[in-house]
Amino acid sequence: MAAKVLMFGFDGADPAFMDALIEAGELPALKRLRDRAAVHAIENDAGQGAAQFWNSAAIGAGPAHHGHYFFMQFKPETYDIVPNHESSLPDITPFWNRLDAEGYRVAIADWHRMMPKPLANGLLVDNWLGHDPLTETIWHPASLAEDGKKYFRGDGIGGGFEFRPRPAAEDQADYLRDLFNRIDAKAAFCADQLRGGDWDLFIACFSDAHDVGHHFYHLEDETHDRHDPDTARIITKPLTDCYRRLDAAAAKILEAAGPDARVFVLGGPGMGRLVSANSAMDEMMRRIDWGVEAPPTVAETAKKSFHSLVPLNLRRRFAPLVRALRRKVAVSDFARRRFFAVPHNDNAGAVRINVKGREKHGIVAPGADYDAVVGEITQAVMTFMNADTGKPIVKRVVPVRRVFKGPHVEELPDLFIEWDRATAPRDFRRIVSDVYGEIELTPARRTGDHNPSGFFWAPQTDGGAVTLPEHVAAPVMEAVRAAAPSAARAAE
Repeated sequence: MAAKVLMFGFDGADPAFMDALIEAGELPALKRLRDRAAVHAIENDAGQGAAQFWNSAAIGAGPAHHGHYFFMQFKPETYDIVPNHESSLPDITPFWNRLDAEGYRVAIADWHRMMPKPLANGLLVDNWLGHDPLTETIWHPASLAEDGKKYFRGDGIGGGFEFRPRPAAEDQADYLRDLFNRIDAKAAFCADQLRGGDWDLFIACFSDAHDVGHHFYHLEDETHDRHDPDTARIITKPLTDCYRRLDAAAAKILEAAGPDARVFVLGGPGMGRLVSANSAMDEMMRRIDWGVEAPPTVAETAKKSFHSLVPLNLRRRFAPLVRALRRKVAVSDFARRRFFAVPHNDNAGAVRINVKGREKHGIVAPGADYDAVVGEITQAVMTFMNADTGKPIVKRVVPVRRVFKGPHVEELPDLFIEWDRATAPRDFRRIVSDVYGEIELTPARRTGDHNPSGFFWAPQTDGGAVTLPEHVAAPVMEAVRAAAPSAARAAE
């Protein structure tokens, strides 16, 4: 047997879109899997995005148990915003490492945004042909790197879609061709590893629906305000094509895994139309904290100068460097403020409160003062309206320390401000408040963004409800242990 338990991970896959394609006969392999599985609908934790979804699923516990909420994290000791692999995030152990420690043979390929740990009895590949990698590819054992070159040498799109401008439809079509080739390469690699070993658990993850959903959503959705019919004639149904290619990859891996493998599938968080006020968050928090007449922050002034002095066609080229410099400039502002915005997924703004004893230059005392500030921000953001529709832009405010409990809750922002996408026909352009005035938003480069929906398909014999990402680990571990008790495995 090539694998006793096989698990697929489809980062950014949307359950409604996938179901529609299955019903249309577009995804035969995934249809077979779904039809013989117990299907669970997952709702992501409040205010969260993709990084948290996959980390919670990996350790079997919610965000307050791992502290990961975005690929950029705030450091309270310095006020810096750094990539999560450079931050002081807690050491966490995913479920496959726990199984590895029990003596099981485990293989894991490209779990999204997980801090990788070596395996004693298996193989691990991280940041290979995945979504916007933050580090070089990690191969364990290291000899796997040479094997990987047999399937895909180099990676012209490894820096992500936004690494360089892609204004022409032909440039975008080239990106998609390379992305689809990456799917095929990873499928071939996983299939060969399955055939060459006897695995207790093999996990194959693909993040391609994530990339395509962010950057090509408007070409699939003809009602999108940025839909371009001319480009859509060249790039026809990019999301559908991506899911078809993922289905073919699943078929290849399933064949290699053998007919007796018990199969799990995890997907999400899903994709929908991007509607966000995240580009206005820093200015919103400044006005709420210092008042409408207060001078803009140094970071905001630098941003406006950049936009006025640098032509639009050059901004994207320098955007990563400019964002990094602006984050450094913002540190001096953060230390002087009661609260401020920190980067987060576009589905929700994130606010950090400058708390005494937690932040290096804390201002707000814990307890009653902290609660008062939470109430002040909550009330203030509710006054902002979409200038196009006159409707509120905020769906709800999530007070993190009331909603989430766990040892690492202090690593998370204090508030998530979820945007009301249901009432917005397009991305926010201007927001207005009777109290805090009007703010014009910077147009988003992406056209699609994560929604809270995910899915989990498990063998029908597995019981119990799976409604949150953190519920995923337990049934997979139970299936592995049931297929081969660790004592028996250790004796082999």
